[in-house]
Amino acid sequence: MVELLAEAADTARRAPTGRLRVVAARLARHPGALTGLAVVVVLFLLAFAGPYLTHWSYRDIDYTALRAAPSPQHWWGTNGIGQDVYAQTLRGLQKSLLIGLAVAVSTTVMAALAGAVAGYFGGRLERLLLFVVDLLLIFPAFLIISIISPRLRSGGWVAFIGLLAVFGWMISARVVRTLTISLKQRQFVLAAQFMGVRPLTIVFRHILPSTASFLIVDATIAVGGAVMTETSLSYFGFGVQPPDVSLGTLIADGTASAVTYPWIFFFPAILLVVFVVAVNLVGDGLRDAIDPTSASNRAAARATGRTVAAPRPPVADDVVLAVHDLHVSFPSADGPVPVLRGVDLVVRRGEVLGIVGESGSGKSVTALATLGLLPAEATVTGSISVTGQEVIGASRRTLATVRGARAAIVFQDSLSAFTPIYRIGDQIAEAIRAHHDIDRAAARRRAVELLDLVGIPDPAVRADAFPEEFSGGMRQRAMIAMAIANDPDLILADEPTTALDVTVQAQILDVLRTAQRETGAALVLISHDLGVIARMADRVAVMYAGRVVESAPAGDLFARPLMPYTLGLIGALPTLATGRDRRLVPIPGRPPSPRQHTGCPFADRCPMVEPACRLAEPALEDTAGHAVACRRSAEIADRSMTPAEIYGIAATAPPAEPAAGETVLDVRGLVKTFAQYRGKVFKRRTGSVFAVDGVDLHIRRGETLALVGESGCGKTTTLHEILGLTPPEAGQVTLFGRPVDATLGPAERAALRGHVQLVFQDPMASLDPRLTVGDIIGEPMRAQHAPPPTIGLRVAEVLRLVGLEPEHARRFPHEFSGGQRQRIAIARALSVEPALLVLDEPVSALDVSVQAGILNLLRDLKARLGLAYLFVTHDLAVVATIADRVSVMYLGRIVETGDVDAVFGAPRHPYTRALLSAVPVPDPAVERARERILLTGDPPGAGVRSTGCRFRARCPLFARLPESQRARCADQEPRLAGDERRQAACHYPDDWA
Repeated sequence: MVELLAEAADTARRAPTGRLRVVAARLARHPGALTGLAVVVVLFLLAFAGPYLTHWSYRDIDYTALRAAPSPQHWWGTNGIGQDVYAQTLRGLQKSLLIGLAVAVSTTVMAALAGAVAGYFGGRLERLLLFVVDLLLIFPAFLIISIISPRLRSGGWVAFIGLLAVFGWMISARVVRTLTISLKQRQFVLAAQFMGVRPLTIVFRHILPSTASFLIVDATIAVGGAVMTETSLSYFGFGVQPPDVSLGTLIADGTASAVTYPWIFFFPAILLVVFVVAVNLVGDGLRDAIDPTSASNRAAARATGRTVAAPRPPVADDVVLAVHDLHVSFPSADGPVPVLRGVDLVVRRGEVLGIVGESGSGKSVTALATLGLLPAEATVTGSISVTGQEVIGASRRTLATVRGARAAIVFQDSLSAFTPIYRIGDQIAEAIRAHHDIDRAAARRRAVELLDLVGIPDPAVRADAFPEEFSGGMRQRAMIAMAIANDPDLILADEPTTALDVTVQAQILDVLRTAQRETGAALVLISHDLGVIARMADRVAVMYAGRVVESAPAGDLFARPLMPYTLGLIGALPTLATGRDRRLVPIPGRPPSPRQHTGCPFADRCPMVEPACRLAEPALEDTAGHAVACRRSAEIADRSMTPAEIYGIAATAPPAEPAAGETVLDVRGLVKTFAQYRGKVFKRRTGSVFAVDGVDLHIRRGETLALVGESGCGKTTTLHEILGLTPPEAGQVTLFGRPVDATLGPAERAALRGHVQLVFQDPMASLDPRLTVGDIIGEPMRAQHAPPPTIGLRVAEVLRLVGLEPEHARRFPHEFSGGQRQRIAIARALSVEPALLVLDEPVSALDVSVQAGILNLLRDLKARLGLAYLFVTHDLAVVATIADRVSVMYLGRIVETGDVDAVFGAPRHPYTRALLSAVPVPDPAVERARERILLTGDPPGAGVRSTGCRFRARCPLFARLPESQRARCADQEPRLAGDERRQAACHYPDDWA
């Protein structure tokens, strides 16, 4: 406990006072909190200053006024023995305020410390906490307190507070423990661990503030609970004892005369209710002030929405979806926020319309509006016709006939789209029975047929599985099966491949094509991946700031884009042909707020902007089937301008990169296994998961090594083993010439952590939302015990280094765009001047326009600072843009490694070939004509260490080999072999002809 208190004091000393000022400023803007705080202050003044306003003491008795009504002599009347109710109530208010607040503070502190420490450290501390909690919960607290409290009367009400606190913290501690177990897996906590921040500092700096919302609400409840518990105990004579009083004793004494002499009961009761409500209001305000991402701080507001269907123009018979002049707005504290502003779309039967654009452009809102799935507070006007049925303003019964039968949707997150407690087959059968009068058996058979159609192996067996038992690709296939269950006329696919590996993405796109062909439906494919759109779409609509800014047939749009925004999206996309000698085209700035632009909404980001662009928004004008909303589109077409010409990238040559130097990381034969257990009470080990099974990596200073492979291949586990700086289970990890083994002392480990830093995939998840940017960037330096003045100077320096401003240090992560947040994460990693930067999917969560800027930044930083990168990704196009060497990983092993140009130019391993063939190319002519290698199924589980080649079950080459050669693949595990530029672990690397 002494160590905990010392750590708390140290953390409080290090916390910048600026953060407290920010919290106070937010609290001052919360009307409910201000009201509650004012009431609490008034009650405290009344409790402690009010007795001086009357000459009556709470002990005095007026024998001439028994149960007297309120009068000038006794303001609130008297009780049955002539005591002044005003004086007694104020004395009771004093006691109840002190008891309630003292119990709430003590129980909250005990619960927070015990729960957070036990949940974070686990082991014996956690088992001890659970044992104490279970032991105390066995006995009824009220009974124990009633037995013990009479024996503690000599200790007075302070002993009574301690007794209430002892029995009041257990359940809250359990909740805090559960929250902590979840929080310690969050990326910002993992980032602090990898930076070398002390465990107790992590608890006080990251864990406890993240549980503050619960603790504050819990403390406010505890105040009222403590007062009510004291009231109940006082009623039975076990609480505050006469001649002293509390609100509890007064309410208990006045209950019998509440009707005949109401002033005896209602004055203390009203003060009790007012106090509890005021404390709750203050608690709500503190919760919102501490959490900068809360709804109150975002000024969120709700209002009653409306839907108004406008007259729609006549449409042809083959038109499945017709959207005309669609406007959607959401309410806010400052008035309606327009999200869609006059969207027009037409999709014909059998056609594929691709919709692209950055996050927030309105793509998903358009899809949800099409099926009437927008929130009730949204205001929707215009016309949406699905097979002739108007959706806007339609009744629920009408919408029920449209959804699923005429139009279906495939969501991005298939795990959230399925109900986790029902089997996959039952959920598909439910969708069928919602629109067809058939029995359960027939619906079940149809569900199995649909699962077979979308390529689920053993569909009859898999139909009985739950969603969590499916891989991501299989869940997405099942979602497509549900979408086509009723042969819809329209399928809406909202980012159906975003979270999937490139090989699974290719499978899902193939399944979507099959589903469309089988149903004859029109397909609306929403994606930020222009390569996917180039492969699938017949026509493309580009959206920006809530409207369509360019629309054309796919071949025409990719060959001849006319809108600077479209050109920027195409130029920002890395491809296998981009190479490291050409910079990507980042679109500067960020999309405008819906209410912060006049004229063309792209004007502030457009390199071709002219004064007329800011005066009026250009209309979407159609010329020969190619519509564009840009005043300078004709000039772009006449000059055949490229993205590099428009954005001026050609004039800026990439900086020269330094030659690779000494070795910074050397990994040999790294192994990591996880035990598998069964049983809830008596656990027994049933096997092992071979997550990493003999990995070799080698990185030199100034070099970028990309580690690629499908999800589950062991990439992230490899990173954690390297960054953990603990002796590996098997093999050897050497950092900067120092082996990571049992002889590595705490000082050496801390020094190594300063030389190796990590950048996570999700920039929002990796930054603690409750800390300012300055605190976040300074954390690695505090872990290295840098002096505060140095930290402040370095924070400003690295912010400039990553393209941000020093004044951004005072803001919070949620106030920045995704690309800016990732720049902050990179700045944090650079703050201690590392030699090796580990980047775990650093651009996969970003829009393509933002991704280009981050990739260019990483290349510049590497050249300027001589950094080495270990770059983990599943996107091979990104690898071709930034990496010098690549290692391809499959089921815990490296199957091919070498220079990027050599490996990508002539891959020798079948798995590498399949990965490269699955990378979409943003050119419809090339994408649809090239050879594609589709891998069957998902990677097998790592629970069994297979003999021979672990890729052979999915290998297209293995299926073509004669039996004599197959035996070698089945019996002998291939080893890496080749020259210095490229090595592959394949028995037959040259047998592709």
